[in-house]
Amino acid sequence: MKKVLFTILQFFLFIILFAVGSLFWHPFHMRWDVTSPAPHVTRYFLPDGLLLAIGVFVAVLVLQAVRKRTCNTPWTILAFVVAIGIGYALKLGYVTHEMF
Repeated sequence: MKKVLFTILQFFLFIILFAVGSLFWHPFHMRWDVTSPAPHVTRYFLPDGLLLAIGVFVAVLVLQAVRKRTCNTPWTILAFVVAIGIGYALKLGYVTHEMF
């Protein structure tokens, strides 16, 4: 029961970091162009939220390794993958600008 609770909490941590980095806070000032079918529309992806989530994910894995709690690592990986998948499904990080 405790592992499931921590997995859910880690999921919320990763999805909130992905959302905050994608919508509000852009510390890395990067953007990747995405192809668009319309010529007057510019679309790009802001990887800030993804990079923040990956950084915290790696930090959690390192902490688990230092504390010798590697039995929790599959649950952390599951929480990360589900959070990133839902973040992409919600199109977090994708920005569209129409040029007139």
